Amino acid sequence: MIINNFRQLAKNSLRKKALLIAEVGYQAIDIEKVISERINLKDGILEIRSAKIDSLNLNNFKRVFIVGIGKGSALACIALIKILNRRLNEGIALDIQSPRGLTRIGLASRATRIDADKKLKFFIGTHPLPSKQNVKATQKIIKLVKSLKKDDLLITFICGGGSALLCGSQKELKNSVLATKLLTQVGADIKELNTLRKHLSEIKGGGLAKMAYPATVVSLIVSDVPTANNDLSMVASGPTVYDKTTKKDAVHILKKYNLQSPISNFQLLETPKDKKYFRKVKNILFLSNREPIFAMAEKAKKLGFKPKIYSLKIKGEAKNVLIPLIKVVKKDEVILAGGETIVRLKKLEMRNEKLGKGGRNMEAVLAAFTRISADYYADKRGYNQRKSASRSAQICVLAIASDGRDNTEAAGAIADDSTLKKAKKLKLDPQEFLTNHNSFNFFKKTGDLIFIKPKTFNVADFMVILKEK
Repeated sequence: MIINNFRQLAKNSLRKKALLIAEVGYQAIDIEKVISERINLKDGILEIRSAKIDSLNLNNFKRVFIVGIGKGSALACIALIKILNRRLNEGIALDIQSPRGLTRIGLASRATRIDADKKLKFFIGTHPLPSKQNVKATQKIIKLVKSLKKDDLLITFICGGGSALLCGSQKELKNSVLATKLLTQVGADIKELNTLRKHLSEIKGGGLAKMAYPATVVSLIVSDVPTANNDLSMVASGPTVYDKTTKKDAVHILKKYNLQSPISNFQLLETPKDKKYFRKVKNILFLSNREPIFAMAEKAKKLGFKPKIYSLKIKGEAKNVLIPLIKVVKKDEVILAGGETIVRLKKLEMRNEKLGKGGRNMEAVLAAFTRISADYYADKRGYNQRKSASRSAQICVLAIASDGRDNTEAAGAIADDSTLKKAKKLKLDPQEFLTNHNSFNFFKKTGDLIFIKPKTFNVADFMVILKEK
């Protein structure tokens, strides 16, 4: 099981079914499993299976290098070492967790990790805001990439979280931290945030591809960005992908949110526009939320439900996204969604040090639960028990981060009638917790937080609503 506290959470049949569906989603993005199934090396031919089959003849290259960027890239590089073996010269992985930590919790064997240490250098960076650690590691990546020759091959794993982890200079660090804080607070979406990040960086927005030129680059991209047509240029701000945005687009975003004044000292950069830098670059969509969501739909069928995939790129305010789905879910139906929502903070809330702890998935579940339980709450002074409990007893709501970290150590939360009973017993007002963005502590008290093993790719978030009886 990837869900660590599955047994504790499976308090009844409906919750167990919701968790089994979520577990299948996680299994579909298990890093080592996916790589072992999709990448194969035989007689010097490296075969990569994703939406289609791509192959590379490694005999055509003098040297082979790996660079991993983003959440899960350390474990991905370790898995790839098993396949490349002696073909690999060296590489670097920049992640939020150490492969040594992965060894301690049993996600990578000690022998494999020691072998990886001989070939790769692992760096741990910070997320969601970059730091000096990120700059130091990125400069190591830049040094390696700029040393490549025309007969070299660079294989990259580009994963979610790379926009924060990849930070090439102290200047970019200062500007990126400020831009991320301000745009997050005003509720900008990930596309807007990454557009600005590209134009504050020399390595994002195709910059890494330019640095690697004239070497051959193959990027295996794990998408966590819910955009139309799987826009690969937005994943980790597209370090190896030709960028169609311009400085004017970045300026437009600043004007849209009236941020020209606080960041007026930014010197925006233009991303590489000469297409010669991309002629020997192949960007492959290696994995997205499509695979786990479809696997979850199949599991729902086996459990006797009729699955409906509402969206693979759901967006909007977390507190609003699940409410419409609760209204339309039918008996013996499962509604599935994938994507990335936002939590919008009001200016007054931004200065409130008493704001709680939580993530967008927990907030989405808490908002849905608040709606379901509204019949039970008259106001802050007590409970209105005049209406039947049957409505909430039929519905179970779950939302989780695919990489297991919903802005906290928890992946997300689950809620149903048992949550309602526990909240009533503890005299918890869900609306108060929701107002203070304190979803983590609400579900900690009710015992509904979901925790997983840190072994999955980041493909944004999963949402599940079940109705039974």
